[in-house]
Amino acid sequence: MNHLPMAHTNTPRHMPESTWLAGPNWSRTRFGEIPKYQGGLHHIAPDTYAWLVPNGSWGETNLGLIDCGGASVMIDTGWDLQCTREMLDTCAELTRRSPIDTVINTHADGDHCWGNQLFKDRPIIATHACIHQMHHMQPRSLHALCQAGALLRHIPVGGIGKFGHYMREMFRPYDFRTVVITDPNQGFSVQKNLTVNGVDIVITEVGPGHTDGDAVVYVPSRRVAYAGDIMFVGVTPVMWSGPIEKLIAGLEFLQQLDVDVIVPGHGPLATHSDVQDVLDYWHFVHEAIQARFRAGLHPTEAAREVVFSQSFQQAPWAKWDSPERLVTSAHTLYRHWGEPASNLPGKLGTMNLMRQQAMLAFELPQATPLVMRGRRA
Repeated sequence: MNHLPMAHTNTPRHMPESTWLAGPNWSRTRFGEIPKYQGGLHHIAPDTYAWLVPNGSWGETNLGLIDCGGASVMIDTGWDLQCTREMLDTCAELTRRSPIDTVINTHADGDHCWGNQLFKDRPIIATHACIHQMHHMQPRSLHALCQAGALLRHIPVGGIGKFGHYMREMFRPYDFRTVVITDPNQGFSVQKNLTVNGVDIVITEVGPGHTDGDAVVYVPSRRVAYAGDIMFVGVTPVMWSGPIEKLIAGLEFLQQLDVDVIVPGHGPLATHSDVQDVLDYWHFVHEAIQARFRAGLHPTEAAREVVFSQSFQQAPWAKWDSPERLVTSAHTLYRHWGEPASNLPGKLGTMNLMRQQAMLAFELPQATPLVMRGRRA
């Protein structure tokens, strides 16, 4: 494995020190964007690694590897088998010396656990709430949506065409046909302490927040934390489960950890200042959406009004990827405030939510990734 210096980007934010080791030649992201940071395998602390996938959009998921001297622990797996194998192929030299002994899933979103089947003979650890939520979405359903999107995009009624395009482009880079959901086989609640060849790893349940079963993985001796999807950098975070108070508490817990490097679920490597940026976003969203809730606006209209507000447009998060995700978060907030997000049950309600999100996305032609809006970078 060649040890090369990390590529630097023209960005004002402070980047934690790391060394880029190897990775695919990503001249474009999976969605055709120019990469904002170097993807691939990064050495972030002694015998500790992050797999970064620019630019952190849908399924562009970061993974982790902790070499414990003869055995390794992998943090999360990819959205399909090819995504997971891409990382494993790059790490092959490392894992020959220290085979992957244990996998930890930070939560139940498919882009963090649908590669589990490649490790079905090994311990896979997650919170009980994560395990309970593992089948909330099926690979075959996402494949069908991708296929249907090619037809739906031609229906110019009720936002169906925009929804079809949005879903088609979101899932196009991935192959869900061979994915078999493989549940974690070791569950815990609150906290689990794992020691592998003398390396202590602390897994703390911080959900529900982003999802029902969020967890943060902390390696004290390496001063590294893997945050999962309570933490996005340069990408709009989303709250599927809530409540927002719990999500904020999880970020505050992350901020208090004695670490030099935080690996977010999506986006470049982070520091405590990036955690504060995400906290600032959620505090703003909480206040702005609550004001519109009290005024009687529908959650989708509330999200739309906030995104186009001057206070939002002048804030740093106006330039974050996928600002339309505020629609989902607004619906989650309304649900916790006692107003159902949808009159449609289960997956139909989720699809209707994505339709409304897609409609807002098409009103934001400069927001990235551009392909979600029918444009190319």
